[in-house]
Amino acid sequence: MTAPRRIVLTGATGLIGKALSQRLTTLGYEVIPFRSRHDGPGGFDHLTGHIDREALEGAHAVIHLAGESIAQRWTDAAKERILSSRHEGTRLLSEALAGLKRKPAVFISMSGINRYGLIRTEAIDESSAVSAKGFLPAVTEAWENATRPASEGGIRTVLLRTSLVLSATGGGLKKMLPAFRLGLGGPIGGGRQQMSWIGLPDLVELIIWSMETTATRGPVNAVAPQPVTQAEFAHTLGSVLRRPSSLPMPGWVVSMIFGQMGRETILSDLAARPSVALDGGFRFGTPDLASALRQAIRE
Repeated sequence: MTAPRRIVLTGATGLIGKALSQRLTTLGYEVIPFRSRHDGPGGFDHLTGHIDREALEGAHAVIHLAGESIAQRWTDAAKERILSSRHEGTRLLSEALAGLKRKPAVFISMSGINRYGLIRTEAIDESSAVSAKGFLPAVTEAWENATRPASEGGIRTVLLRTSLVLSATGGGLKKMLPAFRLGLGGPIGGGRQQMSWIGLPDLVELIIWSMETTATRGPVNAVAPQPVTQAEFAHTLGSVLRRPSSLPMPGWVVSMIFGQMGRETILSDLAARPSVALDGGFRFGTPDLASALRQAIRE
């Protein structure tokens, strides 16, 4: 009897990690959580440089989801934690993988569509120019650059550039739902800015597809194929909930409440296309927003 292939997973207790662990286990993989810890087996700590290399030996794949939450007020200390966890944590892991005797077949590291910048008037895909202007673009640049030891060490490396992940149990949608359920939701910042999004089940399947499709490497936009404006998003969410969704929130209110974090996330304007996934034959289960929202709210 063949032993199940081992998948080492950081961030296994997060929103994406929990759903991914469950799906991988259903498919017959053995999931090994790789925890953020300062010592002991089965984990790593970018602050101390501790990493359990033995736990990484012989894994079929390493999927790196861990990182300090973006959804917080960006004080100087918070910015340092966000950048350090992504750059130093990914570099520590990447260098360890490159030095293994039995390297994984693939290393998948999360990133974000803010690698393309904060505001783009044109549609963008993986061939588009990137930018480091702004805090999040600079973070994603450092995050992706930190994977180079793995790719230069001969490991197929995939950079999943994520967007808003739709789930009623976590992330941005969970924070929006109470207001929209009360009929108090509406367009934010004028509503004309483009939003990229993806349903949680589709993101999980895209991660697995990226792992199993050996021709896939480099940037992969983890977004649904139909971006919408912020006003369209609010209208669709209200329609799915059968609630009015016409109360606007001006951009200056977002800036006052959330500061730079709000300006670079809620008010960003990016319409990304998942060209690598579509050209590679990946099929989205919920490519339209209404279906994805209905699925998320049923979770």
